[in-house]
Order: sequence, then C-alpha cells, then structure tokens
Amino acid sequence: MSSPFDPIQRPRRAPLAIAASALAAVLAVAVIGASGAWRHDPLLADAIGGGETSPVTTAVPAASEPPPMRVLVKTVRLVRNETMGQALTRLGVDLAQANAVIVALRDHFPFRRAKPGDQLRLEQVEGQQGLVHRFTYRQGPADEWVVQPDAAGTLRTQKREVKVERHVSLVSVDVQGSVYESLARAGEDPALAVAAADVLAFDVDFYQDVRAGDRLRLLVEKFSADGKLLRYGDVLAAQYDGSETGMKRLFRYTDPSGRTSYFDDNGSSARRGFLRSPLSYANITSGFGNRRHPVLGYEKKHQGVDYGAPTGTPVWSVGDGVVSTAGWTNGCGKTVSVRHTNGLETMYCHLSSIAVRLGAHVMQKQVVGLVGMTGMATGPHLHFAVKRAGAFLNPLGLKVPREVPIDPANKADFQAKAATLKAALAGSVAVM
Repeated sequence: MSSPFDPIQRPRRAPLAIAASALAAVLAVAVIGASGAWRHDPLLADAIGGGETSPVTTAVPAASEPPPMRVLVKTVRLVRNETMGQALTRLGVDLAQANAVIVALRDHFPFRRAKPGDQLRLEQVEGQQGLVHRFTYRQGPADEWVVQPDAAGTLRTQKREVKVERHVSLVSVDVQGSVYESLARAGEDPALAVAAADVLAFDVDFYQDVRAGDRLRLLVEKFSADGKLLRYGDVLAAQYDGSETGMKRLFRYTDPSGRTSYFDDNGSSARRGFLRSPLSYANITSGFGNRRHPVLGYEKKHQGVDYGAPTGTPVWSVGDGVVSTAGWTNGCGKTVSVRHTNGLETMYCHLSSIAVRLGAHVMQKQVVGLVGMTGMATGPHLHFAVKRAGAFLNPLGLKVPREVPIDPANKADFQAKAATLKAALAGSVAVM
C-alpha cells in the first residue's frame, strides 16, 4: 500500500488543499468584515462581547428654529381735548391694558403737560395683540417716556435719557422780503428772527428799516438732541448791514459782576431808555400823521403808529415806568398807558386783554397786554402812541440816548472777547 506521503498521490490532493485554503480565506474575510461591522454597531458589539468599539457618529435631525418675532407698530398723535385713555383706545389697547399703561406712567409723566401733537407709539407682538410689548410717549426730541413689561409682566415706565448738545452756529442770510422769510428760506426756524429783532431792537427796526439786499449775520447757540434742533440759545453776536441802517454790530458780554448786555465795537451799550417797538415782530399798517379814518371815514390826524399783528400777540412796555391807565378808553378800547421818568408817556390801545394794574411799576420789555381789536378797530392791531406834556409825538422819530457803556476796568476783557466773536462773525476763525 502506498504511503500517504507518496509523491504520486500529491497531485490528487493539491486541488483539495487549494480549495480548503480558499474557503478559509473567504471565511476569514467574512469574519473580519463582520467583526468590523460589529465594531461600528454598538448593539452588535455588545451582543458578541469583547473588542474595543470605535466612536459612534449618529446623524441627528437639525432642530427647527422658532420663527422670528414680528412686532406690529401703531402711531397716533394726541388731538385737542383728548385724554391719554382715549388716545390708547384709538390705538386699539383694551381697557385693562390702557389702565395699566396709565398707572405705570402716573409717577413719571406729568399728565398736565400733555398737549396736542404729542406722539403715542404702540408696539405689540403678532399673535399677542392683547398685550403691550412697548408703549412710547414722545413729546419733542428730548422728552420720551417708555412703558414696557418687566420680567414678571408688570408694566414699568422709564424716561429715556437724551443727550442735549450745544454748539454755536454762524447764520448768514441776504434779506429778500422780510427777515422772517429770509431765515426760513435759509433753513432756520423763523423764531430766530424774533431773537435777532430782540437783540437789534435799539438799532434796527425790523418793520421799517429792512430793504432787499441787506445782510444779517448771527452767532447763535443751538441746542439739539438726536440731531434735531430743540431750541436756540443766546445770540452771542449780531451784525446787520443795511442800506437804511448802515452797519450795526453788537456783542453779548457778561462782566465780572454777572451783568449781561449787548455792546458795540467801542463798548457802548446797545440798550437805550426806549425800545424801537412795543412788539417783537409785526408790520406797520399805518404811520403817524394825517390819514382817512378806517371807521369814521373822514380825514383825521393819526396820533400814533399801528402795528398789524394776530390777536393774542404779547405787547411790551418800551421802557421802565408806572402804569397810569389800565382799562377801557373810548375808541381805544382796552388801553394801557405807562408814564416814564424821562417825561414821556406811552399808550397801548385796542388790547384784547390787560396784564398790568393801575399804579404798578413795569420794566422795559414787560408784557402789559395782548393785541386785540377792542374799541374802534376794523381788525386786530396795536395802536401805539407817545406823548410829552400832553402833545403827541411821532414814535418812530424819537431819539433816546444809550445807557452807560462798559466800565473802563472791564474794557480790555471785553475787547479780547469781542475780537474772537468778530472773527467768527466774519468766518475767518472756526465757530466756537
């Protein structure tokens, strides 16, 4: 019998060995593959036990983000004779929330200061229109009260802090028409015309001295908030170059004692015993002298000057004095007369109301009444008259001396400060 190691037998056994080896290799690959799969599947790995598992990365669906909050905004203006509650109702705020807003405002907002034109702004979250997300009460650029819920949902009020900025501006206009109109065309608030007339009142009559082509230059303080003009401050320097007036230039100066006034280049006071006019701004509708009476219809001497102005315009005394008349005076209607220390007496006629009493001491620029059309008048205006020893004088022709100039001890200080203002007026240095 042949041995199992007989070389002759080997050719027959070789295919079987090869097949066996191939099968073993396939099984090994399968086992390795299965083992790899188990390693990547923690459940299978745990089932078979043993072996080190690789980190598992599990794909988790992205959480959906909440939709953005949409805020609905409504804005209204307070109207005449409307209460805060009524305005909130107009905004669509229910009664309970309106009461809560008013309670929140009570200790912060002075309701008596509410006025027509104030802005009310309501913000509500879409889907929660029954609740106030934020309520804002705005009264001009610098006054704003904000009401919104705290963490507990209770409405609270906070007054928004607004930074008020001061700067000095150079305003220059060529006059076409009135000074008022010219400043408005230059983008300035026409209220600046009143301030300019006030400063120049002793040297320039804005009712009769103004001519086309005149030039006005002002250095004026401006106070603003959030980029919007709040108000004008002091006029630091004023210059009017007119064909009728010549060049008039005045500087505001406060001496070491605290006295403030306006002075010209030489230190002479701009202030005189009398103002040029008893109104801040108006038009002369009738001058001094003969004219046809608008009511009686016949020729009669007009013993004063008429200024056309709306009813309610403040009328001030042109100088210091004592009230000698305060009441009804025939065709003059409601009248105030003031007796001055220089022997002159001034009369203010056709007033709608009187602001002083008989015998009272009044100061220059103190309001003595308001323009009206009482007595013999066809429209609202002020009849202004001046008397000396019972005789009427032309108010526009009065020559009144200036008051005392700057004290010599302060002259150098004034001249140094005036030089800076003069350079700024001329535009040769940066405005302060």
